[in-house]
Amino acid sequence: MIKFFRKIRQNLLSEKQTSKYFKYAIGEIVLVVIGILIALQINNWNEKRKNENKITTVLKEIQKDLEEDIVKSKALFTYYNKRDSIIQLALDNKLTRENYLSANRHEFIYVAMNAFHLKIHNNGYKKLTDNIDNIPEKYQELISPLNEIYTYNKYEIDKFDIRIDKVTDRLIDKLAASKPWYHGLYENISDDAIHFFLNDSLYKNDLDIYRNASGNLGRHISSFNQNASNVYRTIAELTGYPKTLPDFIPHHLIEPTPQDLEAIIGNYKMVKFTTPTGEVMPLNEPITIKAGKYSLELTIVNSSNTIFLYYKSTTELYDEEATSTLVKNDKNQVVKIIAKYDDGEAELIKIE
Repeated sequence: MIKFFRKIRQNLLSEKQTSKYFKYAIGEIVLVVIGILIALQINNWNEKRKNENKITTVLKEIQKDLEEDIVKSKALFTYYNKRDSIIQLALDNKLTRENYLSANRHEFIYVAMNAFHLKIHNNGYKKLTDNIDNIPEKYQELISPLNEIYTYNKYEIDKFDIRIDKVTDRLIDKLAASKPWYHGLYENISDDAIHFFLNDSLYKNDLDIYRNASGNLGRHISSFNQNASNVYRTIAELTGYPKTLPDFIPHHLIEPTPQDLEAIIGNYKMVKFTTPTGEVMPLNEPITIKAGKYSLELTIVNSSNTIFLYYKSTTELYDEEATSTLVKNDKNQVVKIIAKYDDGEAELIKIE
């Protein structure tokens, strides 16, 4: 091709067609410049595509990290909920000698002497922050929620994780230093030990401290779980992977219609909580329910705690801890919600 253009130039010069030569030369330069620009644009496209593929791979790694942590966080949530129930029974003086002699006695004996740890995996996030200046615009919306997960959520979870370790270590050291029966607890609990666990007020203080720390941890685990699930979903929407949400990501099992949402959103009051034994605790707790991007958001007004609800059917909702039944009037408006937990049943009444 170059020889072809050179021959044309030589012919124009030999025929003394100077003006035509200069016009041709300018045209040739323009073609070369256009060719260079096209080549640069193609190169930019290729680099952009390579960079996007690289960031997409990193986002998939973040999804794997989130998957592992979400699954473990749910097990942790269950672990501490069970201990919270046992501690509440102990503080209410509802545990008995039989509990400490039963086949599952270790659950009662060691209720505040063990811990379940969650160390959030952030390898994918670190890779993303190492490439923060190269994140394509289509992925920019992920930066803020990822920062919340790996800075705020991670910090709070680590803080209360350490706090629980300190509480358990202190209790173990205290018992080991002052109670002769401590070393034989696992194999054979003595009458003195049973009396201590049932009646010692300082031990119950330790239980309350443990419950406070695990409750705070549970609150931040719940926040992490929701944020992580939302980010996992958003990555799936942006990358197309995976095409179907896995079971560990909470989601509506039926997609609510605008009419469904209109019927349930509004202000409520939690008016009572009924225990499995039939004991009724009157309440007057203001609640709001609104529609979020992926779920319903139930907020306990006085504590600002938010629970994320998902439709199981047109008359049922579910969340991490409960299944709720919707009671509707003849206009198909929700007037009452009955939430069933392992340790009882809460009743919410809608108010105008």
